[in-house]
Amino acid sequence: MARIILQVPFCDKNEVKARGGQWDPQVRTWFVPEGVDPAPFTMWMADQTLLNVRSPAYFIAASVHSCPKCVQSSRVHGFILPAGHTLLNVGEDEGEDEWEVGDEPSLLCSIERLTPTVAIRVRALTLNYRLGLSSDGSYGWLNYCEHCGAEFDDNEVFCEPGMGFLAFTEEDARQVTLLHVAEEFGAVCGSYSFGVALFEEMKVF
Repeated sequence: MARIILQVPFCDKNEVKARGGQWDPQVRTWFVPEGVDPAPFTMWMADQTLLNVRSPAYFIAASVHSCPKCVQSSRVHGFILPAGHTLLNVGEDEGEDEWEVGDEPSLLCSIERLTPTVAIRVRALTLNYRLGLSSDGSYGWLNYCEHCGAEFDDNEVFCEPGMGFLAFTEEDARQVTLLHVAEEFGAVCGSYSFGVALFEEMKVF
């Protein structure tokens, strides 16, 4: 059995290590080694049945944001999904949930979980966008200042026009770069946009 990638917040690392989990310094992630029973690690696995966003490909988006603590500009990261991704529409009653196709790009916000392959991909790109404990007490993927380590507010980074990823002008949009990843994407996220303002002005690599 191949090793299983885990998503481990910093406060849980000692517990994961005590259960037999190991740290891979090259890709900076915890994993269950071959031959170790994965059952004790369930809470740190990305459960595919819980995903509410899926896509056959995705963009890792990068922009800049002013740190509220040290006031320096810092790189911030997030995910934009191209048209053709699917979103889980939760019905009011059991059995009414259905997957709907997004016909425009979507910017994701308040991400709680990423599938392991996506987590590894973004961790190889930056260490300042990672799973952590937010100021409101919930776990999720957060941006941190590359200079002082301060936590950035998700709403400001993703929802405020002209700040981070919500472009207000063409100049704002050109500050956003998109790394295209031709691999499957899966996540649990609390919010996403219907369309991305000035998406066509963003730089794709």
